[in-house]
Amino acid sequence: MSELENNIPNNNELALQRTDLAHTRTDLAVQRNVLAQTRTDLARERTRAAQERTLMAWIRTSLSMISFGFGIDRFFSYLNKTGSKTGINTLTEERVLGLSLMSLGIFALAASLVTHWRTLKNIEAEEYRYVPRWSQGFTVGILLLFIALAAFIPLLTVDFNLAEIFTLDSQVIQNLIALNIFLIMLTMGVKIPLADLVSLKNHPQFLGKSLLSVLVIFPLMVSVILSVLNPGKNTAIALILLAASPAPPLLTKRTIMSGGNVRFAASLQVILSLLAVIVTPLILSLFSLIFSTNNETIDSLLVAKQVATVQLLPLSLGLLIRKLSAELGEEIGDLLLNVANTLFLFVLIFSLGISLNLVPSVGWKTIVDIALIVMLGLIIGHLLGGVDDKVESRSTLATATIARNVGLALYIAIINGATNAIPGIAAYAVLGAIFALPYNIWIKNKINN
Repeated sequence: MSELENNIPNNNELALQRTDLAHTRTDLAVQRNVLAQTRTDLARERTRAAQERTLMAWIRTSLSMISFGFGIDRFFSYLNKTGSKTGINTLTEERVLGLSLMSLGIFALAASLVTHWRTLKNIEAEEYRYVPRWSQGFTVGILLLFIALAAFIPLLTVDFNLAEIFTLDSQVIQNLIALNIFLIMLTMGVKIPLADLVSLKNHPQFLGKSLLSVLVIFPLMVSVILSVLNPGKNTAIALILLAASPAPPLLTKRTIMSGGNVRFAASLQVILSLLAVIVTPLILSLFSLIFSTNNETIDSLLVAKQVATVQLLPLSLGLLIRKLSAELGEEIGDLLLNVANTLFLFVLIFSLGISLNLVPSVGWKTIVDIALIVMLGLIIGHLLGGVDDKVESRSTLATATIARNVGLALYIAIINGATNAIPGIAAYAVLGAIFALPYNIWIKNKINN
């Protein structure tokens, strides 16, 4: 008993020691928490400081682009006042370089302010979450690259003569459109497997209906509308050129917007691009026999060259890259997709700005004709496009029926001197997409439900 009593003080001392150690551990844990909070606060402060430096860098970059654009504008204004001969179209250079740089600088500054504000709000939140965002520097770099290319490429051409920049027959606009189409087709070849591009061979019924709707019924519908409504000569030429120009390079993008089958759209685009070499001159010849307003002729070799250079060549190159290395193709495809989407948005905004000057000049009668063609084209494509009663197939064919190759139509008009038809072509490109918007919304709602 005495031995047990003797051990009690030792046990008490051990308990006290354990308690002291527990308090010490608690104090150390509190200190670690304080230090961790301090490190967190310092990390937030460093991130905030880095964000401030990033904002200041974007401000300097934006001011540089705005200043360069303003300086170019003043420089060419000085040349105009002094009457100095430079061998270039000063109005074109001023608008392309000056206004583009100033606009890009303003865009970069506004985007950087929004990004800075959103980042600060995220840093100050109780629980920080990393949110992947688009690369502003990558976007600005792409736009700068293609602005430079669009302005530089014509300077390499001997005896070139740029038209006014805000016309669709401008060499600069043609370069931008051609580059965008080339990139889209290259991206398609790299990203989409060959099996998808030839997928319509497994759906001969849909392929037959597609060719019937796009290459036969649509031109017939245009001829009937021209006969009944009897529009002006320029509008008639514009609609005839559009009817003879299938295989729009942006068919897959418009199909995505309308909720259609992208595999069918990509395959149909390739087939129509191949057939355009034969179909376009044939349809133009038939229209020339029916309507006296159409005196335009087209060399099949020129059409073949345009289609092959801008569509078939990059598509074949993309397929070759994917064939050599599927892994490399996926990596390059992601990069090309970002570049193509950025340039597409730029060209779209640029084209809309041009169209604001051209579309009002076509008159209400042309607008009614376009609305009627789009409505009938959508109905015909939707009715013929049923495959296993899938609404995606109907939407794909409806979109393919009304979506014409505006670039090819413009090309034919320009090389034949039918520049008066350009406003009608531009009006169809813009108003056609607008008139088809209710159908696209209806299809997407139907798919989601």
